[in-house]
Amino acid sequence: MEITQETASKEKLGYVVVSQGEEGYIGGYLCADERGVPIEFWHTTGSPVRANRLQVLLYGKTLKPELLGRHITGSLLGDEQGKPRIKPHVLLTEEDAILYGVDLPGITVILIEPVGSNQIINDECTCRRIVTGAGDVVIRWKQENTAEVEQLIPSLKSVDVLEPFKRICALLDELGGKGSERNKE
Repeated sequence: MEITQETASKEKLGYVVVSQGEEGYIGGYLCADERGVPIEFWHTTGSPVRANRLQVLLYGKTLKPELLGRHITGSLLGDEQGKPRIKPHVLLTEEDAILYGVDLPGITVILIEPVGSNQIINDECTCRRIVTGAGDVVIRWKQENTAEVEQLIPSLKSVDVLEPFKRICALLDELGGKGSERNKE
């Protein structure tokens, strides 16, 4: 999608979903304005990613953050030179492996979790319960992004932060990711 004058000046929120399908992992990235109107969408349904046995053994516990974060999410957000296509102010995800695995300079990554989720709190991240347009959620982020997150929280409170994830999943299914499941362990 082409950037217009109207979309260039608005705050941009990025949403990323990585699901495991029959052929491997597939991902979708939606960049939207503060009202949730799409600005651009990218996906990997044509080329699912699957780790081979050697990669599983070599990477061990670091495989999932590396594969889902750096490889898939990094590819979705970057052009051929690895630069973001349309740079969101914040990248929202429901997958902790993306929070820990992706490193995109200038983009703050926030993990969104339902209240009551039993996620393990990593000492490199901080969290807060907030009320958003979607109700109560817990957000987590890396400590080095605390100042940016503090500035973003008021914007997140007025947005349904969960609905775009459902849209991305529906789009991935429609585009050929039939049988994919959200990647939750």
